[in-house]
Amino acid sequence: MFYKIKKKIEPYFYLSPALILYGFFFVAPFIYALYVSFNDWNLMTGEMQWLGLENYRNLVNDELFWYSIRNTLLYVVGRVPFSVALGLVYAILIEKTRGAFRGFFRFVFFLPIVFSIAAASLSFQLLFAPRRGFINQFLSLFGIIGPNWLNYSNTALIAIIIVGIWQSFGYNVILYIAGLKNIDDSYYDAAEIDGATAWQKFRFITWPLLTPVTFFVFVMTMLFSFRVFDVVQIMTGGGPSNATNVISFYVWQEAFRFFNTGVASAAAALLFIVMMLLTLFVAKKMQERVHYQ
Repeated sequence: MFYKIKKKIEPYFYLSPALILYGFFFVAPFIYALYVSFNDWNLMTGEMQWLGLENYRNLVNDELFWYSIRNTLLYVVGRVPFSVALGLVYAILIEKTRGAFRGFFRFVFFLPIVFSIAAASLSFQLLFAPRRGFINQFLSLFGIIGPNWLNYSNTALIAIIIVGIWQSFGYNVILYIAGLKNIDDSYYDAAEIDGATAWQKFRFITWPLLTPVTFFVFVMTMLFSFRVFDVVQIMTGGGPSNATNVISFYVWQEAFRFFNTGVASAAAALLFIVMMLLTLFVAKKMQERVHYQ
């Protein structure tokens, strides 16, 4: 009996260093932030006053909070599908490419992963510049007058979405390339013997066998999209007129600009709940369509 108990608890001893670090740096701060959300915490004096659900009531009645939720959802809807689709398309194109350019394309598409977010954001600021920016100069070649991207409410969030797609693009391409290499060539050989077209190969072989990778890419891109902050902070500062004020920026602004730490903690707690519920919902729906070899 002692041997059986030992065999059951032994793995947890090996996992204990990682579990302790995870608990110390993630679980404990989350529990403390949840506690702060029920208090009025004065950062200057360190004093806390219990408010109960007052912070949550203030949050629900704050129009800017709901506006930041709207912006966040628009950002997620705009970024996730395009990131997944472009990653898949370019991964297939790279795998079809032969010769020296194949390695070069892989290098180029992986650059967003290793590129500094701050440097990338500043670079995109120059690209989106209204007069001398590359994007508007390129549009002018076709007779299109480009907008003032980052200073116009209708286009600022679109610009942030474009940067977000670029950020996750290279990572998704690498994952899809790994998934494509994991597909046995015998499936394609059998389909070719049966006279299948390129589209039929993709529809009935490539896409079903890539669903595990697509599931992972979709969920991770969605989670990263909900937490977008650095690009917004550097490129627009939540403006113009709060057009790019997403929920993560709202939390930061309440905590470190207005010093409403209780409200900020309440918003962070609600964001965590929304992300958890949405992830569970998406995971359940997508798992039904995942096919394994």
